[in-house]
Amino acid sequence: MSDIIEWVKRGKLHFTLIDPDKQLPEAAGELARKSEEFGSDAIMIGGSTAGHGVTDAVTAAIKQKSKLPTILFPSTAAGLTKHADYIFWMMLMNSTDRRFLVGEQMKAAPYIKKLGIKTIPMGYIVVSTSKNPTTVEKVGKVDKILPEETDKALAYALTAQYYGMDCIYLEAGSGAEKPVPDEMISAVKKSINIPLIVGGGVRDSVAAKKVISAGADILVTGTIAERDLQKLKEIISSVK
Repeated sequence: MSDIIEWVKRGKLHFTLIDPDKQLPEAAGELARKSEEFGSDAIMIGGSTAGHGVTDAVTAAIKQKSKLPTILFPSTAAGLTKHADYIFWMMLMNSTDRRFLVGEQMKAAPYIKKLGIKTIPMGYIVVSTSKNPTTVEKVGKVDKILPEETDKALAYALTAQYYGMDCIYLEAGSGAEKPVPDEMISAVKKSINIPLIVGGGVRDSVAAKKVISAGADILVTGTIAERDLQKLKEIISSVK
């Protein structure tokens, strides 16, 4: 059984996302330490453009400062490092570019085997909640899923589950104006039988509680963690 399935049996979880392109190694290590102190359950490492060198340095610094599991969240095969415990082995389900469906995965697979990093297969679904496209929407060349298109998100989620993924990630994108709608979260959660991760656009404890109450098993916060440690602490407390 997948580790992530075992983790969610403990209750609602919070993962802190650290973008190596936005944090120097020392600062990233300190953010991971504070996240662990606040009660976060894992550290995700990745961004839309982060490459090997910066990912390697940041992950090594995080491992020095925190005992939390480290999970790579790379956009390309370049975002790999031997220092991580896990990697979200993900398919951007609503990408229109073969590169993000199987291309980058093919490049990364031999290195994953060599490095011995544990994989967590994940169906990654980007939801367009902002007027202007987020970075992941632009880089991933997504087939847009609008906030009211719950059926479309659900179809992608079920497709991922039937492919054998261990979890689903509904993502509004870094810096998104709004989180994934509660109705969409609830509908997807009721229709799948694997863990549901939700992230993007959550800036305070009230929004975090709504996402969790709607059905998310795991909440991911990244931008707010970089900007406001007090709010990060409040969000983690609301999840717990």
